[in-house]
Amino acid sequence: MFLRFTVWLICLPLLLASCAMAPAKVRRAMQSPIQRLQPTVEPSLSDLLDTVLEEGPESAPGKKALAQFVESWKKQKLPTSSSLPAEGPPASRYHVRFEGDPSSPHPLNYFDEIQATDGFKVLRIDHHLRPGIGAPLLALRENQQREPIERFFPPEVIARPLTAVLEAGPPQRTGRHIRIRLLCSLKYETLTQHGIQQPLAADFSIPWASALSRAGKLRQSAILDMLTRTPKRQTQLYLMEAYDPRKEPLILIHGLLSTPLAWAEISNDLWADEAIRSRYQIWHFLYNTSAPALYSSRILRTQLKELRRQLDPEGDDPAMQRTTLITHSMGGLIGKSLVVKPGDAFWNAAFTQPPETLKLTPEDRSVLNEAFEWQADRSIRRIVFICTPHRGSAFADNPIGRAGSWLTKPPTPFQEFFQRVSAANPGAFTPAYEALGRGHLDSVSALSPRQPTLRILADLPIPEHVQVHSIIGNRGSKLPLEKTSDGIVPYTSSHLEDADSELVVPTRHGAFRHPAAMAEIFRVLKLR
Repeated sequence: MFLRFTVWLICLPLLLASCAMAPAKVRRAMQSPIQRLQPTVEPSLSDLLDTVLEEGPESAPGKKALAQFVESWKKQKLPTSSSLPAEGPPASRYHVRFEGDPSSPHPLNYFDEIQATDGFKVLRIDHHLRPGIGAPLLALRENQQREPIERFFPPEVIARPLTAVLEAGPPQRTGRHIRIRLLCSLKYETLTQHGIQQPLAADFSIPWASALSRAGKLRQSAILDMLTRTPKRQTQLYLMEAYDPRKEPLILIHGLLSTPLAWAEISNDLWADEAIRSRYQIWHFLYNTSAPALYSSRILRTQLKELRRQLDPEGDDPAMQRTTLITHSMGGLIGKSLVVKPGDAFWNAAFTQPPETLKLTPEDRSVLNEAFEWQADRSIRRIVFICTPHRGSAFADNPIGRAGSWLTKPPTPFQEFFQRVSAANPGAFTPAYEALGRGHLDSVSALSPRQPTLRILADLPIPEHVQVHSIIGNRGSKLPLEKTSDGIVPYTSSHLEDADSELVVPTRHGAFRHPAAMAEIFRVLKLR
Protein backbone atom coordinates (compact mmCIF):
# COMPACT_ATOMS: atom_id res chain seq x y z
CA MET A 1 0.00 0.00 0.00
CA PHE A 2 2.82 2.40 0.87
CA LEU A 3 4.54 1.69 -2.46
CA ARG A 4 1.34 2.35 -4.37
CA PHE A 5 0.80 5.61 -2.50
CA THR A 6 4.38 6.66 -3.23
CA VAL A 7 4.00 5.92 -6.93
CA TRP A 8 0.83 7.96 -7.20
CA LEU A 9 2.39 10.77 -5.17
CA ILE A 10 5.16 10.95 -7.75
CA CYS A 11 2.64 10.65 -10.58
CA LEU A 12 0.43 13.43 -9.31
CA PRO A 13 2.47 16.42 -10.51
CA LEU A 14 3.06 14.70 -13.85
CA LEU A 15 -0.66 14.12 -14.18
CA LEU A 16 -1.54 17.67 -13.24
CA ALA A 17 0.89 19.07 -15.78
CA SER A 18 0.04 16.54 -18.45
CA CYS A 19 -1.60 17.37 -21.73
CA ALA A 20 -4.28 14.83 -20.93
CA MET A 21 -5.80 16.86 -18.13
CA ALA A 22 -9.33 17.75 -19.20
CA PRO A 23 -11.16 20.77 -17.85
CA ALA A 24 -13.86 20.14 -15.25
CA LYS A 25 -16.62 20.37 -17.85
CA VAL A 26 -15.25 17.49 -19.88
CA ARG A 27 -14.42 15.34 -16.83
CA ARG A 28 -17.99 15.72 -15.57
CA ALA A 29 -19.35 14.94 -19.02
CA MET A 30 -17.39 11.72 -19.17
CA GLN A 31 -18.67 10.65 -15.74
CA SER A 32 -22.39 10.88 -16.55
CA PRO A 33 -23.06 11.80 -20.17
CA ILE A 34 -26.53 10.22 -20.39
CA GLN A 35 -29.50 9.58 -18.16
CA ARG A 36 -32.23 7.00 -18.79
CA LEU A 37 -35.63 8.56 -18.15
CA GLN A 38 -38.31 6.67 -16.25
CA PRO A 39 -40.19 4.56 -18.82
CA THR A 40 -43.92 4.96 -19.10
CA VAL A 41 -46.44 2.15 -19.37
CA GLU A 42 -46.05 0.59 -22.82
CA PRO A 43 -49.21 0.43 -24.95
CA SER A 44 -49.69 -2.51 -27.28
CA LEU A 45 -48.09 -2.44 -30.70
CA SER A 46 -51.49 -2.05 -32.35
CA ASP A 47 -52.38 0.86 -30.07
CA LEU A 48 -49.08 2.57 -30.89
CA LEU A 49 -49.71 2.25 -34.63
CA ASP A 50 -53.25 3.52 -34.11
CA THR A 51 -51.76 6.63 -32.47
CA VAL A 52 -49.26 7.17 -35.29
CA LEU A 53 -51.95 6.98 -37.97
CA GLU A 54 -54.57 8.96 -36.09
CA GLU A 55 -52.22 11.77 -35.01
CA GLY A 56 -50.08 11.68 -38.16
CA PRO A 57 -46.53 10.25 -38.34
CA GLU A 58 -45.00 13.76 -38.40
CA SER A 59 -46.88 15.12 -35.41
CA ALA A 60 -45.14 15.14 -32.03
CA PRO A 61 -47.41 12.40 -30.59
CA GLY A 62 -47.04 10.42 -33.83
CA LYS A 63 -43.24 10.57 -33.75
CA LYS A 64 -43.19 9.53 -30.09
CA ALA A 65 -45.51 6.61 -30.75
CA LEU A 66 -43.51 5.52 -33.82
CA ALA A 67 -40.22 5.50 -31.91
CA GLN A 68 -41.84 3.57 -29.07
CA PHE A 69 -43.35 1.13 -31.58
CA VAL A 70 -39.93 0.34 -33.10
CA GLU A 71 -38.37 -0.06 -29.64
CA SER A 72 -41.15 -2.43 -28.53
CA TRP A 73 -40.99 -4.42 -31.78
CA LYS A 74 -37.25 -4.94 -31.34
CA LYS A 75 -37.61 -5.76 -27.66
CA GLN A 76 -40.15 -8.47 -28.51
CA LYS A 77 -37.73 -9.89 -31.12
CA LEU A 78 -40.32 -9.93 -33.86
CA PRO A 79 -39.21 -10.59 -37.46
CA THR A 80 -38.65 -7.85 -40.01
CA SER A 81 -42.01 -8.62 -41.60
CA SER A 82 -45.05 -9.71 -39.65
CA SER A 83 -48.75 -9.13 -39.13
CA LEU A 84 -50.18 -7.82 -35.89
CA PRO A 85 -53.13 -9.80 -34.57
CA ALA A 86 -56.36 -7.90 -34.40
CA GLU A 87 -59.38 -8.52 -32.22
CA GLY A 88 -61.71 -6.98 -34.78
CA PRO A 89 -62.32 -7.78 -38.45
CA PRO A 90 -59.42 -8.54 -40.87
CA ALA A 91 -59.56 -4.97 -42.16
CA SER A 92 -58.20 -3.76 -38.79
CA ARG A 93 -55.07 -5.92 -39.06
CA TYR A 94 -51.64 -4.30 -39.64
CA HIS A 95 -49.05 -5.91 -41.93
CA VAL A 96 -45.69 -4.40 -40.92
CA ARG A 97 -42.44 -4.58 -42.91
CA PHE A 98 -39.09 -3.09 -41.81
CA GLU A 99 -36.46 -2.05 -44.35
CA GLY A 100 -33.06 -0.37 -44.35
CA ASP A 101 -31.14 0.91 -47.36
CA PRO A 102 -28.96 -0.87 -49.96
CA SER A 103 -25.79 -0.54 -47.85
CA SER A 104 -27.55 -1.69 -44.66
CA PRO A 105 -30.67 -3.61 -45.65
CA HIS A 106 -31.43 -5.19 -42.27
CA PRO A 107 -30.69 -2.77 -39.41
CA LEU A 108 -33.44 -4.36 -37.32
CA ASN A 109 -31.43 -7.60 -37.28
CA TYR A 110 -27.96 -6.05 -37.11
CA PHE A 111 -28.46 -4.11 -33.89
CA ASP A 112 -29.06 -5.74 -30.51
CA GLU A 113 -31.10 -2.83 -29.19
CA ILE A 114 -33.06 -0.01 -30.80
CA GLN A 115 -34.44 2.61 -28.45
CA ALA A 116 -36.40 5.83 -28.67
CA THR A 117 -34.08 8.79 -28.08
CA ASP A 118 -36.75 10.67 -26.17
CA GLY A 119 -36.24 8.08 -23.43
CA PHE A 120 -32.84 9.61 -22.62
CA LYS A 121 -31.44 12.90 -21.42
CA VAL A 122 -27.97 14.09 -22.47
CA LEU A 123 -25.97 15.62 -19.63
CA ARG A 124 -23.14 18.17 -19.73
CA ILE A 125 -22.35 17.88 -23.42
CA ASP A 126 -24.25 19.74 -26.09
CA HIS A 127 -27.33 17.94 -27.36
CA HIS A 128 -27.45 18.25 -31.14
CA LEU A 129 -30.75 17.58 -32.91
CA ARG A 130 -31.85 17.98 -36.51
CA PRO A 131 -35.58 18.64 -37.02
CA GLY A 132 -37.25 16.84 -39.87
CA ILE A 133 -39.40 13.89 -40.86
CA GLY A 134 -39.22 10.60 -38.99
CA ALA A 135 -38.57 9.56 -35.39
CA PRO A 136 -34.94 9.57 -34.11
CA LEU A 137 -33.66 6.33 -32.57
CA LEU A 138 -30.57 5.03 -30.78
CA ALA A 139 -29.19 1.77 -32.20
CA LEU A 140 -26.72 -0.34 -30.18
CA ARG A 141 -24.77 -3.49 -30.95
CA GLU A 142 -22.45 -5.27 -28.54
CA ASN A 143 -19.10 -5.54 -30.27
CA GLN A 144 -18.36 -9.26 -30.18
CA GLN A 145 -16.53 -9.01 -33.52
CA ARG A 146 -19.14 -11.08 -35.29
CA GLU A 147 -17.99 -9.47 -38.54
CA PRO A 148 -14.34 -8.84 -39.58
CA ILE A 149 -14.77 -5.05 -39.78
CA GLU A 150 -15.90 -4.92 -36.16
CA ARG A 151 -12.31 -5.28 -35.06
CA PHE A 152 -12.05 -1.65 -36.15
CA PHE A 153 -15.08 -0.56 -34.11
CA PRO A 154 -14.85 0.43 -30.42
CA PRO A 155 -15.09 -2.61 -28.11
CA GLU A 156 -17.39 -0.80 -25.67
CA VAL A 157 -20.34 -0.71 -28.06
CA ILE A 158 -21.30 0.10 -31.66
CA ALA A 159 -23.68 3.06 -31.40
CA ARG A 160 -25.46 4.67 -34.33
CA PRO A 161 -28.16 7.30 -34.88
CA LEU A 162 -31.12 5.87 -36.80
CA THR A 163 -34.37 7.45 -37.91
CA ALA A 164 -37.64 5.59 -38.44
CA VAL A 165 -39.81 6.78 -41.32
CA LEU A 166 -43.30 5.30 -41.67
CA GLU A 167 -45.27 4.92 -44.89
CA ALA A 168 -48.82 3.60 -44.63
CA GLY A 169 -50.75 2.05 -47.47
CA PRO A 170 -54.48 2.60 -47.88
CA PRO A 171 -56.89 0.50 -45.78
CA GLN A 172 -57.86 -2.76 -47.51
CA ARG A 173 -60.20 -5.63 -46.71
CA THR A 174 -57.28 -7.76 -45.49
CA GLY A 175 -55.71 -5.01 -43.41
CA ARG A 176 -53.29 -2.13 -43.83
CA HIS A 177 -49.70 -2.43 -45.03
CA ILE A 178 -47.15 -0.45 -43.03
CA ARG A 179 -43.59 0.12 -44.28
CA ILE A 180 -41.04 1.39 -41.76
CA ARG A 181 -37.62 2.42 -43.05
CA LEU A 182 -34.72 2.56 -40.59
CA LEU A 183 -32.13 4.97 -42.01
CA CYS A 184 -28.78 6.09 -40.63
CA SER A 185 -29.03 9.85 -40.14
CA LEU A 186 -25.27 10.24 -40.72
CA LYS A 187 -25.79 9.03 -44.27
CA TYR A 188 -29.14 10.61 -45.13
CA GLU A 189 -29.52 14.37 -44.85
CA THR A 190 -32.87 14.53 -46.64
CA LEU A 191 -35.58 12.18 -47.80
CA THR A 192 -38.15 12.60 -50.56
CA GLN A 193 -41.63 11.87 -49.35
CA HIS A 194 -44.82 12.52 -51.31
CA GLY A 195 -42.68 14.17 -54.00
CA ILE A 196 -41.19 16.69 -51.56
CA GLN A 197 -37.57 16.64 -50.37
CA GLN A 198 -37.40 17.22 -46.63
CA PRO A 199 -34.71 17.02 -43.94
CA LEU A 200 -34.48 13.74 -42.06
CA ALA A 201 -34.91 14.08 -38.29
CA ALA A 202 -31.85 13.07 -36.27
CA ASP A 203 -30.38 12.95 -32.78
CA PHE A 204 -26.59 13.06 -33.17
CA SER A 205 -25.62 13.26 -29.49
CA ILE A 206 -27.48 10.35 -27.89
CA PRO A 207 -25.20 7.75 -29.60
CA TRP A 208 -22.05 9.58 -28.43
CA ALA A 209 -23.39 9.90 -24.88
CA SER A 210 -24.44 6.25 -24.81
CA ALA A 211 -20.99 5.08 -25.95
CA LEU A 212 -19.26 7.38 -23.47
CA SER A 213 -21.33 6.01 -20.62
CA ARG A 214 -19.62 2.65 -21.21
CA ALA A 215 -16.08 4.02 -21.49
CA GLY A 216 -15.00 3.79 -17.85
CA LYS A 217 -12.19 1.31 -18.50
CA LEU A 218 -10.88 3.45 -21.34
CA ARG A 219 -10.66 6.46 -19.00
CA GLN A 220 -8.57 4.43 -16.59
CA SER A 221 -6.22 3.16 -19.29
CA ALA A 222 -4.79 6.63 -20.00
CA ILE A 223 -2.78 6.48 -16.76
CA LEU A 224 -2.75 2.84 -15.68
CA ASP A 225 -1.47 1.51 -19.00
CA MET A 226 1.51 3.87 -18.71
CA LEU A 227 2.59 2.01 -15.57
CA THR A 228 2.53 -1.53 -16.95
CA ARG A 229 4.20 -3.40 -19.79
CA THR A 230 0.98 -5.33 -20.45
CA PRO A 231 -1.66 -2.66 -21.16
CA LYS A 232 -5.28 -3.76 -21.15
CA ARG A 233 -6.05 -1.71 -24.25
CA GLN A 234 -3.98 -2.37 -27.33
CA THR A 235 -3.14 0.24 -29.94
CA GLN A 236 -6.03 0.35 -32.39
CA LEU A 237 -7.64 2.48 -35.09
CA TYR A 238 -11.40 2.80 -34.55
CA LEU A 239 -14.14 3.73 -37.01
CA MET A 240 -16.73 5.75 -35.12
CA GLU A 241 -19.37 5.29 -37.82
CA ALA A 242 -20.15 2.83 -40.59
CA TYR A 243 -17.68 3.08 -43.46
CA ASP A 244 -18.85 5.29 -46.31
CA PRO A 245 -16.83 4.99 -49.56
CA ARG A 246 -17.70 8.61 -50.43
CA LYS A 247 -16.56 10.35 -47.23
CA GLU A 248 -13.00 11.40 -46.42
CA PRO A 249 -11.54 9.80 -43.29
CA LEU A 250 -10.93 12.30 -40.50
CA ILE A 251 -8.50 10.68 -38.06
CA LEU A 252 -8.18 12.19 -34.58
CA ILE A 253 -4.94 11.33 -32.72
CA HIS A 254 -4.72 12.17 -29.01
CA GLY A 255 -1.68 13.17 -26.97
CA LEU A 256 0.41 11.89 -24.06
CA LEU A 257 -1.43 10.45 -21.05
CA SER A 258 -4.68 10.58 -22.97
CA THR A 259 -7.17 8.52 -24.99
CA PRO A 260 -9.73 9.25 -27.72
CA LEU A 261 -12.05 10.41 -24.92
CA ALA A 262 -10.20 13.72 -25.21
CA TRP A 263 -12.05 14.20 -28.51
CA ALA A 264 -15.52 13.40 -27.16
CA GLU A 265 -16.82 16.96 -27.12
CA ILE A 266 -15.47 17.99 -30.51
CA SER A 267 -16.53 14.69 -32.13
CA ASN A 268 -20.06 15.33 -30.92
CA ASP A 269 -19.94 18.82 -32.46
CA LEU A 270 -18.45 17.54 -35.74
CA TRP A 271 -21.35 15.16 -36.26
CA ALA A 272 -23.75 18.07 -35.75
CA ASP A 273 -22.25 20.20 -38.55
CA GLU A 274 -23.89 19.36 -41.88
CA ALA A 275 -20.96 20.43 -44.07
CA ILE A 276 -18.49 18.35 -42.05
CA ARG A 277 -20.84 15.42 -41.47
CA SER A 278 -21.55 15.04 -45.18
CA ARG A 279 -17.86 15.27 -46.16
CA TYR A 280 -16.00 13.35 -43.43
CA GLN A 281 -16.23 10.11 -41.48
CA ILE A 282 -14.70 10.21 -38.01
CA TRP A 283 -12.02 7.70 -37.00
CA HIS A 284 -10.15 7.69 -33.66
CA PHE A 285 -6.67 6.30 -33.05
CA LEU A 286 -5.97 4.89 -29.59
CA TYR A 287 -2.35 4.19 -28.76
CA ASN A 288 -0.42 3.33 -25.62
CA THR A 289 1.34 6.58 -24.79
CA SER A 290 4.15 4.90 -22.86
CA ALA A 291 5.90 3.98 -26.13
CA PRO A 292 7.77 6.46 -28.35
CA ALA A 293 5.72 8.12 -31.10
CA LEU A 294 7.46 6.29 -33.97
CA TYR A 295 6.46 2.92 -32.49
CA SER A 296 2.79 3.92 -32.44
CA SER A 297 3.14 5.44 -35.89
CA ARG A 298 4.32 2.13 -37.32
CA ILE A 299 1.25 0.36 -35.91
CA LEU A 300 -1.07 3.04 -37.32
CA ARG A 301 0.52 2.73 -40.79
CA THR A 302 0.08 -1.04 -40.67
CA GLN A 303 -3.54 -0.83 -39.55
CA LEU A 304 -4.39 1.79 -42.17
CA LYS A 305 -3.03 -0.49 -44.89
CA GLU A 306 -4.97 -3.46 -43.53
CA LEU A 307 -8.17 -1.43 -43.22
CA ARG A 308 -7.89 -0.12 -46.76
CA ARG A 309 -7.33 -3.61 -48.14
CA GLN A 310 -10.43 -4.80 -46.31
CA LEU A 311 -12.72 -1.89 -47.16
CA ASP A 312 -11.42 -0.94 -50.60
CA PRO A 313 -9.60 -3.91 -52.16
CA GLU A 314 -9.77 -2.34 -55.63
CA GLY A 315 -8.31 0.94 -54.35
CA ASP A 316 -10.86 3.10 -56.11
CA ASP A 317 -13.06 4.47 -53.30
CA PRO A 318 -13.03 8.30 -53.26
CA ALA A 319 -12.82 8.09 -49.46
CA MET A 320 -9.41 6.46 -49.59
CA GLN A 321 -7.83 9.08 -51.83
CA ARG A 322 -7.84 11.90 -49.28
CA THR A 323 -7.40 11.81 -45.49
CA THR A 324 -7.24 14.57 -42.87
CA LEU A 325 -5.55 14.30 -39.46
CA ILE A 326 -6.34 16.30 -36.33
CA THR A 327 -3.55 15.76 -33.84
CA HIS A 328 -2.73 16.89 -30.33
CA SER A 329 0.69 17.01 -28.67
CA MET A 330 2.55 13.71 -29.17
CA GLY A 331 -0.20 12.69 -31.59
CA GLY A 332 1.20 15.33 -33.93
CA LEU A 333 4.53 13.48 -34.08
CA ILE A 334 2.66 10.31 -35.03
CA GLY A 335 0.75 12.24 -37.67
CA LYS A 336 3.82 13.86 -39.19
CA SER A 337 5.65 10.55 -39.41
CA LEU A 338 2.85 9.22 -41.63
CA VAL A 339 3.46 11.78 -44.37
CA VAL A 340 7.26 12.16 -44.44
CA LYS A 341 9.74 9.90 -46.23
CA PRO A 342 12.70 9.29 -43.92
CA GLY A 343 15.02 7.42 -46.27
CA ASP A 344 17.88 6.07 -44.16
CA ALA A 345 18.03 9.03 -41.73
CA PHE A 346 16.58 7.15 -38.76
CA TRP A 347 18.44 3.95 -39.58
CA ASN A 348 21.83 5.64 -39.70
CA ALA A 349 21.14 7.36 -36.39
CA ALA A 350 20.10 4.15 -34.63
CA PHE A 351 22.30 1.40 -36.13
CA THR A 352 25.98 0.92 -36.70
CA GLN A 353 25.53 -1.37 -39.71
CA PRO A 354 23.25 -1.61 -42.78
CA PRO A 355 20.00 -3.57 -42.54
CA GLU A 356 21.07 -6.46 -44.74
CA THR A 357 23.91 -7.39 -42.36
CA LEU A 358 21.69 -7.83 -39.29
CA LYS A 359 20.68 -11.31 -38.13
CA LEU A 360 16.89 -11.15 -38.10
CA THR A 361 13.89 -13.38 -38.70
CA PRO A 362 11.86 -12.39 -41.79
CA GLU A 363 9.12 -11.06 -39.51
CA ASP A 364 11.51 -8.95 -37.43
CA ARG A 365 13.22 -7.63 -40.55
CA SER A 366 9.89 -6.51 -41.96
CA VAL A 367 8.96 -4.76 -38.70
CA LEU A 368 12.37 -3.10 -38.44
CA ASN A 369 12.25 -1.80 -42.01
CA GLU A 370 8.74 -0.44 -41.49
CA ALA A 371 9.82 1.19 -38.22
CA PHE A 372 12.87 3.00 -39.67
CA GLU A 373 12.57 3.21 -43.47
CA TRP A 374 8.87 3.50 -44.25
CA GLN A 375 7.10 4.95 -47.27
CA ALA A 376 5.00 8.09 -46.90
CA ASP A 377 1.21 7.79 -46.97
CA ARG A 378 0.24 9.97 -49.93
CA SER A 379 -3.49 9.81 -49.20
CA ILE A 380 -3.04 12.20 -46.26
CA ARG A 381 -3.64 15.70 -47.61
CA ARG A 382 -4.10 17.83 -44.48
CA ILE A 383 -2.81 17.84 -40.90
CA VAL A 384 -3.88 20.05 -38.01
CA PHE A 385 -1.12 20.18 -35.40
CA ILE A 386 -2.29 21.29 -31.93
CA CYS A 387 0.47 22.05 -29.39
CA THR A 388 2.79 19.55 -31.05
CA PRO A 389 6.35 19.36 -29.65
CA HIS A 390 8.11 19.14 -33.01
CA ARG A 391 11.39 20.05 -31.33
CA GLY A 392 10.63 18.47 -27.98
CA SER A 393 9.82 19.81 -24.55
CA ALA A 394 12.19 20.66 -21.73
CA PHE A 395 9.46 19.24 -19.50
CA ALA A 396 10.85 15.79 -20.39
CA ASP A 397 14.20 16.69 -18.81
CA ASN A 398 13.00 18.34 -15.59
CA PRO A 399 12.48 16.40 -12.32
CA ILE A 400 8.79 15.78 -13.00
CA GLY A 401 9.57 14.50 -16.49
CA ARG A 402 12.34 12.25 -15.18
CA ALA A 403 9.97 10.85 -12.56
CA GLY A 404 7.40 10.21 -15.27
CA SER A 405 10.02 8.48 -17.42
CA TRP A 406 11.02 6.28 -14.47
CA LEU A 407 7.40 5.24 -13.93
CA THR A 408 6.57 4.75 -17.61
CA LYS A 409 6.70 1.17 -18.85
CA PRO A 410 6.72 0.73 -22.64
CA PRO A 411 4.55 -2.22 -23.75
CA THR A 412 6.13 -5.67 -23.71
CA PRO A 413 6.12 -6.19 -27.53
CA PHE A 414 8.12 -2.96 -27.94
CA GLN A 415 10.60 -3.95 -25.25
CA GLU A 416 11.00 -7.56 -26.36
CA PHE A 417 11.43 -6.70 -30.02
CA PHE A 418 14.42 -4.41 -29.54
CA GLN A 419 15.93 -6.68 -26.89
CA ARG A 420 15.68 -9.54 -29.38
CA VAL A 421 17.37 -7.49 -32.11
CA SER A 422 20.11 -6.42 -29.71
CA ALA A 423 20.76 -9.95 -28.43
CA ALA A 424 21.14 -11.33 -31.95
CA ASN A 425 23.29 -8.40 -33.09
CA PRO A 426 25.65 -7.20 -30.31
CA GLY A 427 26.82 -3.65 -30.88
CA ALA A 428 24.21 -3.02 -33.57
CA PHE A 429 22.79 0.07 -31.84
CA THR A 430 24.62 3.40 -31.79
CA PRO A 431 25.39 4.86 -28.33
CA ALA A 432 22.50 7.30 -28.71
CA TYR A 433 20.07 4.40 -29.22
CA GLU A 434 21.43 1.80 -26.83
CA ALA A 435 18.34 2.30 -24.68
CA LEU A 436 16.32 0.60 -27.42
CA GLY A 437 18.30 -2.59 -27.00
CA ARG A 438 17.73 -2.48 -23.25
CA GLY A 439 14.02 -1.75 -23.69
CA HIS A 440 14.35 1.47 -21.70
CA LEU A 441 13.33 4.14 -24.20
CA ASP A 442 9.88 5.49 -23.29
CA SER A 443 7.52 8.16 -24.56
CA VAL A 444 8.51 10.78 -21.97
CA SER A 445 12.26 10.58 -22.51
CA ALA A 446 11.65 10.40 -26.29
CA LEU A 447 10.21 13.94 -26.10
CA SER A 448 13.46 15.41 -24.82
CA PRO A 449 14.90 18.10 -27.14
CA ARG A 450 18.16 16.13 -26.94
CA GLN A 451 16.61 12.98 -28.41
CA PRO A 452 18.09 12.35 -31.91
CA THR A 453 14.84 10.88 -33.31
CA LEU A 454 12.96 14.05 -32.52
CA ARG A 455 15.54 16.23 -34.22
CA ILE A 456 15.53 14.03 -37.34
CA LEU A 457 11.73 14.05 -37.55
CA ALA A 458 11.65 17.83 -37.08
CA ASP A 459 14.07 18.30 -39.99
CA LEU A 460 12.18 16.07 -42.42
CA PRO A 461 10.15 18.24 -44.82
CA ILE A 462 6.41 17.77 -45.07
CA PRO A 463 5.48 17.16 -48.75
CA GLU A 464 4.02 20.10 -50.63
CA HIS A 465 0.73 18.31 -51.34
CA VAL A 466 -0.03 18.21 -47.58
CA GLN A 467 -1.74 21.27 -46.11
CA VAL A 468 -0.42 22.11 -42.64
CA HIS A 469 -2.26 24.11 -39.99
CA SER A 470 -0.93 24.84 -36.50
CA ILE A 471 -2.83 25.74 -33.33
CA ILE A 472 -0.56 26.81 -30.47
CA GLY A 473 -1.30 27.83 -26.89
CA ASN A 474 0.56 30.67 -25.15
CA ARG A 475 -1.50 31.03 -21.91
CA GLY A 476 -2.36 34.61 -22.85
CA SER A 477 1.22 35.82 -22.38
CA LYS A 478 2.13 39.36 -23.54
CA LEU A 479 5.73 38.35 -24.20
CA PRO A 480 7.05 37.93 -27.74
CA LEU A 481 5.77 34.65 -29.15
CA GLU A 482 9.20 33.04 -29.24
CA LYS A 483 9.38 33.41 -25.46
CA THR A 484 5.96 31.90 -24.70
CA SER A 485 4.78 28.38 -23.90
CA ASP A 486 1.54 26.47 -23.39
CA GLY A 487 2.93 25.25 -20.08
CA ILE A 488 4.36 22.07 -21.59
CA VAL A 489 5.59 22.89 -25.09
CA PRO A 490 7.29 26.19 -26.00
CA TYR A 491 6.08 28.15 -29.01
CA THR A 492 9.45 27.64 -30.71
CA SER A 493 8.87 23.88 -30.60
CA SER A 494 5.30 23.99 -31.96
CA HIS A 495 5.88 26.64 -34.62
CA LEU A 496 6.31 25.49 -38.23
CA GLU A 497 7.79 28.06 -40.58
CA ASP A 498 6.01 26.79 -43.70
CA ALA A 499 2.57 26.13 -42.18
CA ASP A 500 -0.39 27.20 -44.30
CA SER A 501 -1.88 28.84 -41.21
CA GLU A 502 -1.07 29.32 -37.56
CA LEU A 503 -3.40 30.35 -34.72
CA VAL A 504 -2.12 31.23 -31.26
CA VAL A 505 -4.79 30.91 -28.56
CA PRO A 506 -4.56 32.28 -25.00
CA THR A 507 -4.76 28.93 -23.24
CA ARG A 508 -2.70 26.02 -21.99
CA HIS A 509 -1.61 22.73 -23.53
CA GLY A 510 -5.14 21.36 -24.00
CA ALA A 511 -5.71 24.11 -26.56
CA PHE A 512 -8.10 22.14 -28.76
CA ARG A 513 -10.84 22.71 -26.17
CA HIS A 514 -10.60 26.50 -26.42
CA PRO A 515 -13.52 28.01 -28.41
CA ALA A 516 -11.17 29.83 -30.78
CA ALA A 517 -9.27 26.62 -31.47
CA MET A 518 -12.47 24.69 -32.08
CA ALA A 519 -13.64 27.39 -34.49
CA GLU A 520 -10.30 27.15 -36.30
CA ILE A 521 -10.63 23.38 -36.62
CA PHE A 522 -14.05 23.78 -38.19
CA ARG A 523 -12.72 26.48 -40.55
CA VAL A 524 -9.84 24.29 -41.71
CA LEU A 525 -12.06 21.26 -42.24
CA LYS A 526 -14.29 23.24 -44.58
CA LEU A 527 -11.38 24.26 -46.82
CA ARG A 528 -10.98 22.58 -50.17
